[in-house]
Amino acid sequence: MRIVQVITKLQRRGAEIFAAQLSQELENRGHKVLLIALYPGDGFLPFEGEKIVLGSNPKARFFDWKGWSKFSRLLLEFNPDLIQLNASETLKFAVFSKLFFRWDYPLVYRNANQMGSFLNSTLKNRFNQLLVSRLKGVISVSEASAKDFALSFPKTNPVIIPIGIDEKHIELSLKEAPDSSLPESYLIQIGGLVPEKDPIGMLKIFEQNAKNNPELHLIFIGSGPLESSLKEEIKLRNLDQLVHVIPNQLNIFPILSRAKVLVMPSKIEGLPAVILEAMYCKIPIVSYAVGGIGEIIQTDKTGWLVEKGDKAGFVKSINQVLEMPSAQLTLITDYGKKMVLEKYTLEKVAHQFEAFYKNLPAKARDQTNNF
Repeated sequence: MRIVQVITKLQRRGAEIFAAQLSQELENRGHKVLLIALYPGDGFLPFEGEKIVLGSNPKARFFDWKGWSKFSRLLLEFNPDLIQLNASETLKFAVFSKLFFRWDYPLVYRNANQMGSFLNSTLKNRFNQLLVSRLKGVISVSEASAKDFALSFPKTNPVIIPIGIDEKHIELSLKEAPDSSLPESYLIQIGGLVPEKDPIGMLKIFEQNAKNNPELHLIFIGSGPLESSLKEEIKLRNLDQLVHVIPNQLNIFPILSRAKVLVMPSKIEGLPAVILEAMYCKIPIVSYAVGGIGEIIQTDKTGWLVEKGDKAGFVKSINQVLEMPSAQLTLITDYGKKMVLEKYTLEKVAHQFEAFYKNLPAKARDQTNNF
C-alpha cells in the first residue's frame, strides 16, 4: 500500500513520535510511506523513509492557500491509497485542501485525545462536525477516546487501536550512560509544559511529598508555554535545589529508567506512550484517572490510579510507592511489563493498523461518506 502520514510539526511530541515509529514499521513490512509535516521543527523523528516539510504558515490556518495547494500536488504525485491524519492541526488542514482542490483520496483520523473537551462552543462543534464528515474512518487510541469521539460526533464509529512501544529502540536507548549529575532519588514527569499536563499542579503535589522525603527531587522533561511560569513558581516556593526542568530529550530512557515514580497529573489524556514506556522499564506510575489511562493502570496491580483533582490522594499514592517493600513493588512492575509485551508492542499494534488500512479502500470506493 501507499500511505501518507500527516503530522503537525517535526517535534518530539507523542503524536508525532508514534506516527514516525508506525511509518517505519509499515515500511519494514513492505508498504511505501510518505511522512508530511505541516510546519518545520527541530525534533528528530525515528523514520528513515521520505519526509517532507510543507513549511505552512501556522498563522494562516484558515487561509493557507499555498499550503493546501502544495499538499494537493504532493498527493497527486504520490497517489496514496489513504491518508492518515495524526491529531492537532492535521484534520483541518487536510479537509480544507480536499475541499478547495477536489482530490479524493480517503482520509482517516487518528484520535489520540478527548476531543469533546475542546468543543466548548456551538461554532466549534459545527465546524468540527463538518471536518469529521469528510473522513472515511477514525482510529481512537483508547476506549475512553473512542466513546468521547462517538458522543461528540454521533455518526462516527471509531475503531480502537492503541499506541505501541518499540521495545528494540528502548533496549538500545537504555545502553546510553545516564547523566552522572542526576539526583539519587527523584519523581519524573515527561510531557509538554502545557495547561492540560498541569506541571504547576504537580509542583504543589511534590512540595507535600518533599516535607517527609527531604532527599526526594522532581524532574520535568519537556517544554511549552508554561515553562517560564513553572520556573517562577519553583523559585517562589524555594524549591530550586529539588526541582529540575530539563528540555525535551532525544533519549529519555537513561533518565526515566532511574526514576522512583513516573507521575502523570494530566487533566486530559488519550493514552500516553510514556506510561507504556515506563511500565516496560518497570518504573512505578502514579496518575490521575483521565482518558484511557484507567484502561492500563489498576491500583496495586499495574500502578496507582487517583481520582482526577484529588491532590491529597496523589501525595498519598506517591508515598505508598516510596515506602513499599521492594519485593511487593517488583510484583507490580513485573506484571505491568508483562502486559505491555502482550498487548502494546509496536509490532502488534502495526498489524492492527495494517488490517484497518487494507479494509478501508474497498469501503471508500463503495461509499461517498462512510458516516
